Order: sequence, then C-alpha cells, then structure tokens
Amino acid sequence: MRYCPIETLQPSELTFECAKKHIALCASQSLFAEPIMFSENVTGVTVIQADSLIANILYSLQYIWKDAPGYEDTQFSVLVTETGELPNVSNFDLVVQLEKLQVKNTYYAQRYSYFEWEAYLYVQYAARWLVHGKAGMTLDDYTDRDLISWPSGIYWDKNDAVKNLPGIKDAWWDMGIAMAKNYAHRVVPQWQNGMRSIYMVNKFPELSQQAYTAMQRDGYGRAFDIWENMLLSCRKRGQKNAKSQITHNMAVACEFQNQLDQALYWAQQSAKYSRKSKTADYLTLLTEREKQRLKLDQQTIH
Repeated sequence: MRYCPIETLQPSELTFECAKKHIALCASQSLFAEPIMFSENVTGVTVIQADSLIANILYSLQYIWKDAPGYEDTQFSVLVTETGELPNVSNFDLVVQLEKLQVKNTYYAQRYSYFEWEAYLYVQYAARWLVHGKAGMTLDDYTDRDLISWPSGIYWDKNDAVKNLPGIKDAWWDMGIAMAKNYAHRVVPQWQNGMRSIYMVNKFPELSQQAYTAMQRDGYGRAFDIWENMLLSCRKRGQKNAKSQITHNMAVACEFQNQLDQALYWAQQSAKYSRKSKTADYLTLLTEREKQRLKLDQQTIH
C-alpha cells in the first residue's frame, strides 16, 4: 500500500445567496473599552493598540477569503472605525463585522517532579461576528470561543519556564490569526490536505510501480491507463482481489482529475469485486464530496 497527498476544497458552513463583488470587513477600535481580565500571575503586561490587533484580525480574514476559488476578482474593504457604526451596507454585497471581542490571558506553572517545571500561556477569547447583506438583513450572528495555549517546555527552574513563554503581544497577534481562521471555516470554502491509498498489486509489481510514479508526477491520466490495462489482463476467474485493488486505484486517479462521477463508478466496481474496508471508507468519502459539489458551486461562483 502506498499513499498520495491530495488537496480538496471543502465548502464553508454558510452559503450567501448573493453576488460577492465587494465585501467589507469592519470592526471598531473601541472593542477593548471593557476591562481585559488578567491572572494575578501575569505582571507587567502591556496591552497592544486595539486598532493594531483588530486590523490584524480583519486583514487575516481578508487574505484567507481572497485565496478561495471564485473570489479572485472580489474587492475587499477593511474598515476600522472609531465609533463602532457600520458602513453604509448598500455600498457592499456583504458586510462582515467583528461586533464584540473579549480576551483573557494567563499562565500557570506545574511541577512535574522535584526538579522539573513546565509553564503554559493561555489566551482565551470570545468573539461575536455579524454578517449583513445588501438590504441590511443579518445573515449570520455567531459567537466563536477558543482557548489557545503555548507550552514552555520542561525546565529545572520555574522562572526559566515562564521566561520561555511567548510575550503577551505575540500571543495576542497569533490569537488574531487563529480567530480569522476559525471564522473563515464558517463563511469561506477551505482547502484541506488529505491522503489517498494506492494498492501495489502483487500480480503486476513493475506496472504498479510505474503507475504510482506517474501519480507522484501528476500523471493521473497515465496512471489510469496503466491500471486499466492491468484490469484487462485479469481475465481469469478468482482474481477478484486484484481487480478490486486495481479499480480502487482507478477511482483514485479519477478523483485526482476531479472526475468525481467516474471516481464513484470505479469505487463501486471495486466494492463489487471485493468488499474491502478501505474501499467502503473511500466510497463514503466520495459520496460526501459529490454532495458537497453543488454547495461549492454556489459558494465559489459569483
């Protein structure tokens, strides 16, 4: 068994039924008007400028959004206001607003043995996001909560452990990027890395290696042809296991060429020849991808 990496586009949780030519990402620099809570263990903390942190969050969301297929020509406006008032929604197709943000950061040190210590820095946030349509209608109202941690590593001295934690400013900056990524999963299609299994068919060792090498070099059509010829050579009865492995591989080659209908067909053929658990799992995956295709078309086409 060999494996090939694949990157697939996953639909977002929400689909906005409107054109997306101009999107505003906005927030108020007064989001930190409320007191920020700190642990008693944290001293000498310098809070970074709110507008810098807010801009980091909004620009991170913009970069993620612009990388999604179908948004290459979309115009984005990042707006950090003083009063928290929304821009004129009629000027935009979508207005995404970071409406509220509460942050708490702290650390604690835990003793593992008589000589060993490890400290952890935690940043916990709760962010409320709103999305407004062109008519001013609220299309999404979502509160995102998460806890991000950084371990110091193990040290003999507690103070050394604490010193090796990131600074609060750096932690909050990373938190802003994590916030953008978390919310992007809700509103923007995302690329996801995965792996696909390839059978090395014992009956055809040299051809199996050739097909696998072709897959590694993005020669998916070439690999499919090799496996198809292997399948034609399996004419005798009692070769169901080899046929199942070959047709599984043919399904993978079709998926890599974004031919989901053909991938499903050959995966079903593989299951008919021999009910392998890997093929059953792969059939489930392909069926789900087929269901997602219509949703993706709505999300990635203006």
